[in-house]
Amino acid sequence: MWLVLRPEHKIDSSQHAFEQAGIPSIGLALQTILPRDDIAEQVHLVNFHHVDNVIFTSKMAAQFALPFMPDLSSHTYVYAVGKSTFQTLAQWTHQYPFWCNNHQLMMPLAHQQTSEGILALPSLSDVTEQRIVIVKGLGGRETLRDTLSERGAVVSECTVYERITLNNPVSTQAWQVTDITGITATSNEQLQLAFDIYPHSWLTELKWVVVSPRIAQYALKLGIPNQQISISQSADDAALIAHINQLME
Repeated sequence: MWLVLRPEHKIDSSQHAFEQAGIPSIGLALQTILPRDDIAEQVHLVNFHHVDNVIFTSKMAAQFALPFMPDLSSHTYVYAVGKSTFQTLAQWTHQYPFWCNNHQLMMPLAHQQTSEGILALPSLSDVTEQRIVIVKGLGGRETLRDTLSERGAVVSECTVYERITLNNPVSTQAWQVTDITGITATSNEQLQLAFDIYPHSWLTELKWVVVSPRIAQYALKLGIPNQQISISQSADDAALIAHINQLME
């Protein structure tokens, strides 16, 4: 059975998707997500009228920020890190077509829907003196920010939510450590929280599916053997399920 680490609002849908695919699983939340009280102020602090690129890092980032954002300039490019984020932006654009002046929305290829995938897009390879805003949660995405800065961009962050560590993890059903053969983790933060809560000796015996080489390296640092780590093409349920099915073949 697989433990699928997700924020609290995602555990039921992820567990259902895995079960529908025939993979016994339990959704496990170590964190919950809460909107910031000052989203309007955070958005106002960023002068979106003069931004060249806006990157939305998650569906929640888009959902929380969009109601407060002004219409963007016609020269502004809009990026979504993953499919669900892209769909949220597309739905908003369909409802309010002038917020981004009908500009094309962009996202990485299906097998690279991570920070690294965004950074691999040709349109973000030369961003010297461009103004880029990353719409995100509090903390994280350092690779995205730092790499764009190294490429010469002026990078700002608009943080619209925060991840709160749960005092008691929430799961979709009761489970025991003896039930579990593998865990999926889509961020370094999830990995670290798991190691903060559960016995290292147990965690390092399990199979781990992560979503980028960067997270795989972090797993190695935590003591998970290399042969027990594999990398999914992206962080959405469909990609994780496809990867686990390959492992089971």
